[in-house]
Amino acid sequence: MRSRGLVAYEQYETKRDLEDLELAIQSFRVAMEATEDNSPEKTALINEFGMALGTRFERVGELHDLEECITLGRLANARTPDDSLDKPSRLIDLGASIFFRFEREGKAEDLKEAIELETCAVDLVSDNHANKSAPLNNLGTSLYTRFNLLGSTDDLEKAIELQTRAVELTPEGHPDKPSRLSNLGNSLEWRFGRLGNFEDLERAIELKCRCVDLTEDGHPDKSVYLNNAGVALQERFQRLADLADIERAITLQTRAVELASNGCPHKHMWLINLGNSFERRFLRLGDLGDLEKAIEAKRHSVDLIPDDHPNKPGYLSDVGRSLQTRFDRLGNLEDLASAIAFQARAVELTPDSHPRKLARLNNAGNSLRIRFGRLGNLEDIDSAIMLLTRAVQLTPDGHQAMPNRLNSLAASLHDRYERTGNLKDLKEAMTHQARAMELTPNASHPDVAFNLSNLGVMLLKRFEQSGNLDDLDQAITHKTNAANLTPETHPDKPSRLYNLANSLMERFNRAGNKPDLEEAIRYSKRSVELLPENSSSRAPMLRLLGLLFDTRLRLEPRTYLDDATSAMEAFQEAMNHTNSHPLDRLRASRQYALCLSNFSLFFTVDPRLTLLEAYQHALNLIPQCIWLGNNVRGRYASEELPVVGSTVSRAAAAAIKVGEYGMALEWLEAGRAVVWSQTLQLRTPLNDLQRLHPKLADDLHRVFQALQHVDSPSSSRLADPTIQPSLKVEVQSSHNYALEFENLVARIREIDGFENFLRPKTLAQLADACSSGPVVVLNVHALRCDALILCHPGEVKHVPLPSFTYNRATELHSDLWSVLKARKLRDRGQNLPGSGRSKNDPMFQVLGDLWKLVVKPIMDVISTLVTLPHVTWCPTGPLSFLPLHAAGIYRPNQAVETVMDVAVSSYTPTIESLLRKRQVQTSSATNDYPRSLVVSQPARTRGFNHIPQTTKEGRIVASFTGVSTDILHDSAGTVAAVLEGMETHDWVHLACHGVQRQGDPINSCFVLYDGNLTLSMLMTKHLPNADLAVLSACQTASGDENLPEEAVHLAAGMLNIGYKSVVGTMWSISDRSGPIVMAKFYEVMAEKVKEGVKELQPAYALHEATKALRKECGVTNFIDWVPFVHFGL
Repeated sequence: MRSRGLVAYEQYETKRDLEDLELAIQSFRVAMEATEDNSPEKTALINEFGMALGTRFERVGELHDLEECITLGRLANARTPDDSLDKPSRLIDLGASIFFRFEREGKAEDLKEAIELETCAVDLVSDNHANKSAPLNNLGTSLYTRFNLLGSTDDLEKAIELQTRAVELTPEGHPDKPSRLSNLGNSLEWRFGRLGNFEDLERAIELKCRCVDLTEDGHPDKSVYLNNAGVALQERFQRLADLADIERAITLQTRAVELASNGCPHKHMWLINLGNSFERRFLRLGDLGDLEKAIEAKRHSVDLIPDDHPNKPGYLSDVGRSLQTRFDRLGNLEDLASAIAFQARAVELTPDSHPRKLARLNNAGNSLRIRFGRLGNLEDIDSAIMLLTRAVQLTPDGHQAMPNRLNSLAASLHDRYERTGNLKDLKEAMTHQARAMELTPNASHPDVAFNLSNLGVMLLKRFEQSGNLDDLDQAITHKTNAANLTPETHPDKPSRLYNLANSLMERFNRAGNKPDLEEAIRYSKRSVELLPENSSSRAPMLRLLGLLFDTRLRLEPRTYLDDATSAMEAFQEAMNHTNSHPLDRLRASRQYALCLSNFSLFFTVDPRLTLLEAYQHALNLIPQCIWLGNNVRGRYASEELPVVGSTVSRAAAAAIKVGEYGMALEWLEAGRAVVWSQTLQLRTPLNDLQRLHPKLADDLHRVFQALQHVDSPSSSRLADPTIQPSLKVEVQSSHNYALEFENLVARIREIDGFENFLRPKTLAQLADACSSGPVVVLNVHALRCDALILCHPGEVKHVPLPSFTYNRATELHSDLWSVLKARKLRDRGQNLPGSGRSKNDPMFQVLGDLWKLVVKPIMDVISTLVTLPHVTWCPTGPLSFLPLHAAGIYRPNQAVETVMDVAVSSYTPTIESLLRKRQVQTSSATNDYPRSLVVSQPARTRGFNHIPQTTKEGRIVASFTGVSTDILHDSAGTVAAVLEGMETHDWVHLACHGVQRQGDPINSCFVLYDGNLTLSMLMTKHLPNADLAVLSACQTASGDENLPEEAVHLAAGMLNIGYKSVVGTMWSISDRSGPIVMAKFYEVMAEKVKEGVKELQPAYALHEATKALRKECGVTNFIDWVPFVHFGL
């Protein structure tokens, strides 16, 4: 049977017919069972059987064949004396089998053992022996592999030495000559990658192409050599950008894939490499068809191998990077979500001990950095930095991947610096970038230009912070060198020219050197020319070009008349470039509008859009800029919100200037409290849709519910072994639900009668908001300040405020903030110093200017319509933080003329929120008191002051609300109990500490017995039947100074979750004031309930309560009575 097996195996070696191999294995197995252990043939038979199994593993890929092969190989070696002539070959065979297992499972101990066995084989064979080449080749291959994992140059040099000798000892015509040439070529190619010696790459290509020529088409290794030659040509293309190289690489690799059947164990590798070549050609030529082919090939490679295959994580990571490339080009968020999912899966499948783990963590970190760049969630960049720092720290010194990982870490730190302004991040980024430059092998290495460009960007940022012109000059020098080192055909050439133009423009703005401006224009134009039309970077590059033309025109308008048209066309193309980031497009829209305003007389062609159409275009981009798929914290922390706010304010000012008051009001409504409005959208009743299209309504309701309750978990878990679940949950939840939401809404808007579904409200739709009194929307902008009064039945009255300016609003806010800061008005229970006792008190000026410059001109108009009206204020900009309800002329201990004398004031974040409150029947429709929940927290809690008067306040409230009141006092007032109580009570009264967290507004909170009830917790609630919330705590309506248009405070939060009326405070209140105000407030409320008054109970009650407190403490003791405010109906 042994003879039969040998014959069958020889036939297989010749014909490659799998049936022959199966017959050989079957014969060897029978022979093994029939042969005694002490037979002289037994050891040879064991070795032959093992070789046959190893061959089947190479062909079919079944791991059990390899395990049995290794077992037999160990047995054969144990039975073979060291002085036997067969010992070296059996060591070689065993070493090769263990090496194959390493390739399959990635266990470092297997590679170590393979090297030890192959070293023994080399030592046992004399230098002049004919078979010396085999152990030399195998040991060289194993050392080359270890170099790939650990990055030791010594391993690579030794591998090349051994493989060179193996090639020399292998005669021409020997069947192993091609494989040994290929192995040497691989090692030379890697040494080129490490040291940058171009001769190594040329020699590698020569050897690999020779392998292809030496091998017949029917040979099983032909596809291997075709693939390897393609990879080397791909590498040369990366260096020289010669299209002939990448074209030939694709031809060779396509042929390799064609020659490999789906059962071929190497086909997955050929597909990955072919995908890489298509992607590189895409980066050169910009043909999206190549990128699609790359992604298709890589996805196919992933599908061909099981999850336990050692190459699976690397391929998943590769697919992720290609999807990321498509996102970079097209800006499709689905690609970014999928890319992160693939990266997460790659990390999940890579054991912690695997040498590639760090590379995959690095890739995952880069993906998070890109998502941060698109969505602005600080958690993403924090997690990216944590991952990338870990990758750098655990990478051994001298490892070839170290410069790349330092680059990634430096870029992420730089990105975080741009968001937070923390100089420590910028310093660390520059340190890491400089180290990456030091570790780059030589001046001709392709990463030199990359490093120079990045360091130039960071030097520009340091200049912007310090004003040191040396930094700016050095930044320009580095960027110039980077651009010069980058070939015209390189995909990074446009971005490097763009960066250089940006720095030159900065130096022109600082020093006024006109050649800098001319050079900037030249480089900027070239960057746009080289950039593919569909690149997502096109809008910012076009916008810079437009700004440069704009700058030159302002400098010499008579010389450069054509620049007006050139600027307009650049801005116009940028704003319409749908692949670009929405914020870049919005900024371009704004610049287009400014260009129309400033240079309309200079245009040589007619603009495609009018000024107001340009602003409308910008406003249409708001939902894309503040994307619903980002979590709430990310949306509030994004750089987009301030840009949106300022753009909307400027647009409204432009509309008002030409008398389009209704349009201005609609725009201000659409651009204010964007995040709140998005939350309210998710609570839109779907009655009409449900009646006519129930399936769509059910799908949309499901997505509504999901988006309300999915606030992505922190991606900081990436540093843990459980990285993949946290990423997958995030990708599959908020992002995918947001994309589904957009698709559903687009489908619904195609239906007759639903064209305006979930679009911003029109003036006609907003009209009902003023049925109980005028709503005053205030627009404060550097161009002009105005009030728009929405009156019943939907008329908009315009009140210009010519004596008021944006700067004055900012000064008044600063003056008020200084007063509050000086008096430490942070916590309830502070011993608040009195105010208004001296005519020098800044509050006189603040309230007086508000009256004279803002409120009185408005009240003069309103008073002609109704006596003692109820006015709802909807301010913007710095006015959002100022007490309009208390404006007036005061003298020490005397109110001369105030708004409280002529109106009852309320506030609202948006007009639409008033509409929603009117759509729901209030629970006070009967004369019975609603169910009330009173929460009082007098004890000293987690560093906050003791506030004993909250106990008295709770009793006062209960005395009016009677038996329908439940009290949670002290230890009963836990977070869970309060949340549960809010579900079952119509009114809630919170007497406790409150905190407005500047910079992290959704963590603003009520301080309860066992923890904080945060705004983010409240935002997950929906209480459509809730009626009144009284927030007798501090800072519950103060808001975040960085987000004046967003009303991010606890009072707005209570409105958002369903309460129709909310009483809050603009700053800390005295512990003694609470009971006084609340006693009067609930007394008036009780009277209103008895009288059956359904509307405006809380607004009038608070008005009377505030007057009572003002009488008690003194009319000019502003700090005590001014902070109490009413929101809603």
